[in-house]
Amino acid sequence: MLRVPYVPTLGPVHPEALSPDLFDSVITASQTGQLLPFDKDRRWSPRKNNSILVGEIIHQSERTIIPVLYRRAGGVVKTYYYGTSAPDRDELGVATRRWCAIYGASTGQVIWFDPASPAAEATTSTRVLLKVFGGDPPSPRPAFGRVVDLDGCPAAVRATFTDFAQQLHATGFGFLHRRWHSGQIDGPILVALADQDIVGAIGPLRTMPDPCGHPVLLPQYFGVLPRHRGHGHGRALWRATTIWAEQHHAAYQLLQTETGQASDRLFLSEGLTCLGFGCSVTA
Repeated sequence: MLRVPYVPTLGPVHPEALSPDLFDSVITASQTGQLLPFDKDRRWSPRKNNSILVGEIIHQSERTIIPVLYRRAGGVVKTYYYGTSAPDRDELGVATRRWCAIYGASTGQVIWFDPASPAAEATTSTRVLLKVFGGDPPSPRPAFGRVVDLDGCPAAVRATFTDFAQQLHATGFGFLHRRWHSGQIDGPILVALADQDIVGAIGPLRTMPDPCGHPVLLPQYFGVLPRHRGHGHGRALWRATTIWAEQHHAAYQLLQTETGQASDRLFLSEGLTCLGFGCSVTA
């Protein structure tokens, strides 16, 4: 039934890491609030801010339904459906709204997975992508704009990161700026420059062992200011990231992109492998 390698509370995982034991570990940890050693959320918090509603799991021969309570933004119940056939979204919507009422969540989502194409009826669809890094030292690559480490920039250039983060606040850069400003990030942030202004950024860059012990490059915040898009800054940042990953012996990275958006087109053009789609509707 796992047609796309996605585990509740963990997100995408490498296909080789999928196992019943992995689901058991996630469910057990969810009941304690502890973070598993390979959970990417470890970089931001000592405890999980979500939990699987273990008593509400529906596990049958043809389908498994796993509701998860997220405690931010007024509370959200996300109901993950795994099955050999298309989900009954009306039935799942009713169940999700019931769980919202029971557990005090203000909103709910129904999420299911498709290995071939996003469902037309989904209000949101994300593509799960895999980038495999080479084991050899990175070969020289052509430059696509100027990309540097944020912390290595002159003070006047670093100061422009504040304005950059404010303009892309909705994509998480406001949070990242606060962490960077207080010295609470765990890896470098690469930035793209136009003249002496920061116009794009990706980071922080860090690797972590996955459930099989392989080093994986963790997801990053990634963005380019709207008026500077279409000039190669995003591609330059991504290619600089792949060089960093190879230099730090990362085996692979898993990413999620909203289908049809600029980052989605970029990663497809850079040869990343599509592992399938996550589809969702509001309950």
